[in-house]
Amino acid sequence: MCLGIPMQVLVANGNSASCRGRIGTALIDVTMLEPVVAGEWLLTWLGSARSRLDPEDAKRIDRALDALECISRGEPVDVAAFFPDLVDREPELPPHLRGRA
Repeated sequence: MCLGIPMQVLVANGNSASCRGRIGTALIDVTMLEPVVAGEWLLTWLGSARSRLDPEDAKRIDRALDALECISRGEPVDVAAFFPDLVDREPELPPHLRGRA
């Protein structure tokens, strides 16, 4: 399985950038998004940036990944703590799927 990992750009250099995230520091291919700038958050897969993130989205994704790590260790997961944006909210279909039910 491949998961998107939020990473913050430390230094941009053409079609690559040194980035830091939960997996440490890595050189990320930013060809699909260049130019990128230091401080910017990116969603990365297998060493490549696929999209830009705002800082809040990066935090939400990191919390979800924290929950997956807890589950993989067999630890209990407090859904409200890891997914506060989903508490007290009805599920919604994305716009392109609405009206097909």
